[in-house]
Amino acid sequence: MDGLSSFVKAIDKYYERISQKIEEEQKIPPKEILKEVCSVLLNVSCMREEGRFPVFRVCFIEPGSEFLDAYIYAHAVLFKKPIEFRSGELHKLAPALNADMSYLMLDTTQKPFKAVGILAAYTTWEKIITKEMTTGNRMPRIPNILVSGPGELSACFGEAPIVNYNAGRCIFFRTDTFTSTLVAKQLENGAHVSERERLKLLYRILWHVNQFHHGAAVLIVPDEESCSEYIDLKYGLAAPFLFSDKDKLDMLSQSARDKEIITYADLIAKLTNVDGSVVLTKDFDLLGFGAETLVDKMGSKHPAMCFIGYDNKEEEGKQFKDNGMRHRAAYRFCSAVKDSVAFVISQDGTIEACTEHDGKVVVYGNVALPLL
Repeated sequence: MDGLSSFVKAIDKYYERISQKIEEEQKIPPKEILKEVCSVLLNVSCMREEGRFPVFRVCFIEPGSEFLDAYIYAHAVLFKKPIEFRSGELHKLAPALNADMSYLMLDTTQKPFKAVGILAAYTTWEKIITKEMTTGNRMPRIPNILVSGPGELSACFGEAPIVNYNAGRCIFFRTDTFTSTLVAKQLENGAHVSERERLKLLYRILWHVNQFHHGAAVLIVPDEESCSEYIDLKYGLAAPFLFSDKDKLDMLSQSARDKEIITYADLIAKLTNVDGSVVLTKDFDLLGFGAETLVDKMGSKHPAMCFIGYDNKEEEGKQFKDNGMRHRAAYRFCSAVKDSVAFVISQDGTIEACTEHDGKVVVYGNVALPLL
């Protein structure tokens, strides 16, 4: 089976699995139609316009769908004359489309397929920029295909990626890392912060760091004593922040409390710009940043590993030595500091999460934030 067919099959399988949880308007076209759409989008992805490759999204929802009524900030702007869905036409149209704020709406009910309009959504995006929201979709939660680079497509639900297609290879993303994996259990173990606020803070930190595109590591430990032997904390901080003053937080309204969380998360994310890791406790007390892991102090320079794939099966072909220095340092850290969790964000935006379990460092790759 060729790569594009595998990509389409993966998309179809995902939506088949969640079909009972979504509305009719949130479903996708049949596989043969989806493959034809993706084939055209692949052609367009490799066509430069004024020196740039196009980046845009296409969706399949009908412009008059009642489903869109729930999104008061989303507006369907229709073309007077639908545009034929061909590579040349899309190449000319693509510069007008913003992948962060719009979908190109396709009608695939008959051939030739037509682009019938643009679904624009901007209010929620503005709220994220002005820090009024900690996370969330900027656009309606509907299936869409993102053209993200030459020869690269992403199947998404809203903005959450499901599977990537790049140079004939499919890369799957998982959104359950924070709720139903060993990492999720470890984050909860010994924590006193509510799950809602813990995840809100963590999502915001990782989302922001992802936007920096510089690569970073965030280490989460039971307490300061548990890790002091294994790291050199260049910028240690003298006092806890935010969640330590429970009485003050309890006096705030939910809205004010959420803004405190946003401010704190953005502060932590900014600290990742300094070389080294940011270190937090499980109650998200900020211990410091610019941390260097001390390999010589750790028991094993090559800990036993377990890489978990998208299907929750161990990927036996992957090895410790195949990964970069930042990732290997995180693996060693989790092996040495029991009950710890590490998040490693690569420059390309991929997120990896790991923790120790039964003598092995368990790694979950291609972590996606479940935008709510």
